[in-house]
Amino acid sequence: MKLRGKLCLLLGIMLVNAVQMSTKGQQRKNILFLVVDDLRPDIGCYGDQRAYTPNIDKLAERGVVFRNAYCQQAVCSPSRTSMLTGLRPDETGVHDLQVHFRENLPGAVTLPQHFKGNGYFTASVGKIFHNSKRTLDSVSWTEEISPFDGNTYVLPENRSGKGKQRATEMADVPDTAYSDGKIAEDAIRLLAEAGRTDNPFFIAVGFKKPHAPFCAPKRYWDLYERSAFGVVHRERPVGSPELSFHQWQELRGYSDVPDAGPIPPEQEQELIHGYYACISYVDAQIGRLMDELETLGLSDSTIIVLWGDHGYHLGEQDLWCKSTNFELDVRVPLIIAAPGMAGNGSATDAMVESVDIYPTLNELCGIPMAGLSGISLRPLLAQPSMSWDYPAFSQFVRPYPAIHNSKRASHMGYSVRIPGWRCTYWYDLEKNTVAAKELYRLDNGGDMETENIVGKSARSRKAEKRLSYLLNQYRNGQYRKVQN
Repeated sequence: MKLRGKLCLLLGIMLVNAVQMSTKGQQRKNILFLVVDDLRPDIGCYGDQRAYTPNIDKLAERGVVFRNAYCQQAVCSPSRTSMLTGLRPDETGVHDLQVHFRENLPGAVTLPQHFKGNGYFTASVGKIFHNSKRTLDSVSWTEEISPFDGNTYVLPENRSGKGKQRATEMADVPDTAYSDGKIAEDAIRLLAEAGRTDNPFFIAVGFKKPHAPFCAPKRYWDLYERSAFGVVHRERPVGSPELSFHQWQELRGYSDVPDAGPIPPEQEQELIHGYYACISYVDAQIGRLMDELETLGLSDSTIIVLWGDHGYHLGEQDLWCKSTNFELDVRVPLIIAAPGMAGNGSATDAMVESVDIYPTLNELCGIPMAGLSGISLRPLLAQPSMSWDYPAFSQFVRPYPAIHNSKRASHMGYSVRIPGWRCTYWYDLEKNTVAAKELYRLDNGGDMETENIVGKSARSRKAEKRLSYLLNQYRNGQYRKVQN
């Protein structure tokens, strides 16, 4: 009996350990985090019938597509900093391309750093934090492959001189001739390396396209007819304040783009064609990574996240590039494919934010953390059609040069999005007063602002009253998301 009791006790301990190991294994999924630079939702699974994106569309079939996801500030470093810290721009103090968040928050724990501290192998390749030496964060990674490797241009005429050359390039070369093909190769090596370890992994892969210049191998340009492209809705929204706009300074820095005035229609077509070619080029690299997961037998144990850091203008609303509070700049693609979730293969219209990604992955992997500004999207992964009554906030500085030094900012535009509406208030930072107001009716995902209707009707005044209250809470740091 004593022997039987000992055997039963031993078996019981073994069973408990097995259950704990099983539970731990279910919680501690691997993470493959795909970050795409300047990608707006011009993707097949978002309804864009021109876009050739078979691999991203395949990923969408495995996960949940967030049709209404919004970044916190539509330029690279502030947006990426918010997502990676789980904090909003006013909390990180990062509103430009120069400030490192650790100057303001030396003890902040980033998303990959949190996973690293919980036993994950964390690695990055390509552009994850902003692509400058002063804005990297080595403490976040077990292994970091330099984001500065790879070619922007391959044609000799574009590789002479310093700085920006042509805004587009088409070359009949292999994928690896440009940066993103090399990034994919390095990521494949990291996946194989991580797959041989006992620890779960968090691998972040930062693709640099479709950020300008629009350079991609010829085969991706050949997927499209240039005649299919042209600027649509190029008029500014009626009644919008001048603060809402800029002079396309980012695009005008390229050698073949006019320093002022309109862009010739033929060049507009070329630019948009190049943007789509770059999307398809990145899509192919994502397909390579998904295939490698299958080859390694890791698909069923790996959560894949696809996120664009902000949207983009392609001539609409008298704008090119990003750096506004308009829908085209702040709405981003977000797909989360978490194995076993009931909502996989569906889409949700819920309003969500980039700051929600950090707590979502924490919950999916069983490693919670307090003090984040977003909330977990896991309920939407289980039930995409559920009620979700949260606004989405964005903001931007003016004048435009303040994105290089936010100390030069004279105004901050705070914007809130709820179903059907966008409201933006521009604050004079010196006077602490509202300098301009915007209110737009937006009925469907993918709409853009056409008329500023502040004060135009009883309905608009009622909407503005509600939204201005939210903006005031947000600006004063009083708004907090709370999971229902």
